[in-house]
Amino acid sequence: MAFLRKAFAGAALFMLALLPAGARNYILCVGIADYPGTQNDLRLSAGDALTMQTLYQKNGQSTVRLFQNEQATVAAVTAAFDELCNEATEDDAVIFYFSGHGVPGAFVCHDDFLRYDDVVSALGRSAAKKKIIFADACFAGKARRSRRHATAETYAQTSVLFFLSSRTNETSIENRTMKNSLFTAYLERGLRGGADTDRNRTVTAHELFRFVSEGVQQKSRQKQHPVMWGRFDNDMPLMTW
Repeated sequence: MAFLRKAFAGAALFMLALLPAGARNYILCVGIADYPGTQNDLRLSAGDALTMQTLYQKNGQSTVRLFQNEQATVAAVTAAFDELCNEATEDDAVIFYFSGHGVPGAFVCHDDFLRYDDVVSALGRSAAKKKIIFADACFAGKARRSRRHATAETYAQTSVLFFLSSRTNETSIENRTMKNSLFTAYLERGLRGGADTDRNRTVTAHELFRFVSEGVQQKSRQKQHPVMWGRFDNDMPLMTW
């Protein structure tokens, strides 16, 4: 990840909910800052995952699993996410959040590559209607293409909302004065209510993308451009309070 120096103001804390009573969020938060050796270490990624865990734990309707640093092996992450996907019912939401290094076609876990295909396949097996991937990783936009899936349209058949921190040729930025990576900082602030432009206490996919995209582009001086795609309704509620 690259670095900037400008600070980011935090948002006020809201009590959050994503689903109607009886339904749940099943979210896996993965953040890796401490990779084997020292050459590839990051600063904020482990804290990014903790921030997202805290965000969803404020909602009593959420089941959250957190993996940081050496805990985040491919086997451990895959097993935990399969469990969450299998546990979710039709009315629930399944969410995969990752912050760390990325390469074209994969997230970089502590010990190996976790391919986008495998995450999408797990989501495809879940009965949940709402399926979301938040990725704060370099080259995250490469999820549009992988070795086994040629186009974004193939992924879109699984009805997954992809919200990715950067385009295919961009790094994801860590700001030296912030507690979270740039994308995650705006993502959290948007979900807490900052993206609710019509003030109806519901953050939709369109509102969140606009808020995060504009904020990240401005703060990065147009060096980072988040992308959102997949098969979903622009007015799909992602958070209410």
